[in-house]
Amino acid sequence: MGKYRKAKKYVEESRFVDETYFLLLSVVLAYGLLQTLGTGLGTEKPVVTVISTSMCPALQVGDILVVKGEEFNSIQQGDVVVYNVPDQVRFEVNGKEYYLRENKTNQTPSVSTPLGTVELLDVQPSRDRSNDLIQLEIDGEKLEGGGSSDRLIEGESYKIGENSLSVEYATSLPFDGVPIVHRVVEKRENSLETLGDNNPQQIEFEEDIKPGQIEGTTFLRIPRIGLVKILAMDFLGFSGDQPFVFDNTPTCQSG
Repeated sequence: MGKYRKAKKYVEESRFVDETYFLLLSVVLAYGLLQTLGTGLGTEKPVVTVISTSMCPALQVGDILVVKGEEFNSIQQGDVVVYNVPDQVRFEVNGKEYYLRENKTNQTPSVSTPLGTVELLDVQPSRDRSNDLIQLEIDGEKLEGGGSSDRLIEGESYKIGENSLSVEYATSLPFDGVPIVHRVVEKRENSLETLGDNNPQQIEFEEDIKPGQIEGTTFLRIPRIGLVKILAMDFLGFSGDQPFVFDNTPTCQSG
């Protein structure tokens, strides 16, 4: 009986090791495939999952999209583009406007002001996108927002010594690395505007999208299989019990 239990335990342990090995191997192969696909298509995000209803009925939640890199000059009005939204903030010091935008090569942008060198550390998005929380440093010291908070509130003004600082605008997205998939509604020389097909109006960050934000355009849709990824995100707590709303219309309306 003892030998049987030892043999059974050995088989179970071996099965666990094999399953773990093949799981890790699958992850590595999938990552390698994405890297290869991204190189071939000329983009860092060759495959994305639709996670909101903002592009209904053309795109459904759970659709997998294949993306190809595109030169900015080749993008046309009506194309569906995939782009990132960097942390950014516009603020005034003594009535003069300043602007900070995060990018791939500069994760903590800074600008000289009468207060000193102001550096953008982080933007925490609010659920309604109207009162984002901003974390700034002045000459290496975090700026206090009042009380025990080290964050400023979008739309609020603050007195700092003899100077005044007001946060006019800020934006960010709650999930790092999750891009926006919307349609181009206006193309300019150095920027473009987008709108979700199912949205009655633009979201604030859609009005001035720079070439460096754009990952590419979509050219292939695989329906609904991305729901597995979305369920995993929910399970891991990325969206919480009240998901961040990317679109202005909660359900897909095809009318």
